[in-house]
Amino acid sequence: MKTAPVPPVLPFLDLLSSETLAKLANVYDKQSHAVTLYFNRSTFSDKAHSEEALTFEHLVKSARDKSQSGDANPGLSKDLTRIFGMEPEFRSSPNRFKAIFACSDRQIWQEINLPPCGDFSRLEISQRFQIVPLLRAMEACTPYCVAIIEHGKARIFIVHGTEIHQMHQLPSEELTMDAEVSRVGWCHHTDGSLGERTKAYFKSLARDLRELLQDLTCQYLVVGCRDDLWSELKPQLVKAGMEDMISGRFNLSSFDMTPDEIVQAARPAITGKQRQQYNQFWESVREESDLSAISVNPVLRRLESGRVQTLFLGDLSGRIVTECANCHKWLNAGNLCPACGSSYINSLPAEELLVRKALSTGANTIAPDFAMAALFGEVGAILRY
Repeated sequence: MKTAPVPPVLPFLDLLSSETLAKLANVYDKQSHAVTLYFNRSTFSDKAHSEEALTFEHLVKSARDKSQSGDANPGLSKDLTRIFGMEPEFRSSPNRFKAIFACSDRQIWQEINLPPCGDFSRLEISQRFQIVPLLRAMEACTPYCVAIIEHGKARIFIVHGTEIHQMHQLPSEELTMDAEVSRVGWCHHTDGSLGERTKAYFKSLARDLRELLQDLTCQYLVVGCRDDLWSELKPQLVKAGMEDMISGRFNLSSFDMTPDEIVQAARPAITGKQRQQYNQFWESVREESDLSAISVNPVLRRLESGRVQTLFLGDLSGRIVTECANCHKWLNAGNLCPACGSSYINSLPAEELLVRKALSTGANTIAPDFAMAALFGEVGAILRY
């Protein structure tokens, strides 16, 4: 009896939960001892290791220089020393997106590793951790499935950023066709039987793919196959309820494509699908004027009242907002907090406050990756009511 496919344990699919992200976003250290490090190198020269070491050393030194208590506070000094001591580890695997959130005063040390997301390096010491770059990196690493299909056989992969993992044999492989029937001298009966087995195979494959994607919480499927096979396979995928998951297809040059070739062939389909979904979000925002908001202040106002259902974060580089340092309410104007009357005010990046408010109120957050965010230079929201 055929059993359902059992997905393997894939460590790179175990991303941070929204609860963990919310805890990191809500850390507040009044003495400005919260350290955030992001480091990734995706391209290298002949002197890559030495350049990387210099970049890493510069990051830590600049952070020490900017922090008034970098040497005076034992906890902060400990965190920076520990980070600096990790330079050999960064050197051994520089083409990773690494994030570290550290605050010894609050006994926090969180390390996160993701596939590379382009050259990116930042070390900040402030009252709060910087969360937005992590969200963008996670969006860039959204897992998707690639199915390479030939007559009676398939190779299934789960892709996460630039990392790719081949799955074990699916139960549908039990229906693979006997290679002997492909010899010359087919009769009409054999030809008809082959057609039925092809249909049965694609039906079983579609069901297995649906179960696999549901188990691994993958949103997207990219198929590599010939045109004639696609005309037979697509109806079965639609019948299996996978129409919305299909992100695209590429013509299969060889069933034995290398993993790197598969990622290169599939990536344009995923990028196109995400761009389409982002555009659809903005169409909804503009059409539902009573249940949407656009730009920083209107969206923050709705977040403060808990009305935001989904937040879309475009490129808000350089946008600064203020909040009360006492009760952490957003301040639209003035030098006094209308909620608690405090005159202590913090200035911070608008995108960080928007994300923190979204996480604290249970709103969904869409943060396009670094390259895609530039196409959507604004913030928008769909409201609950």
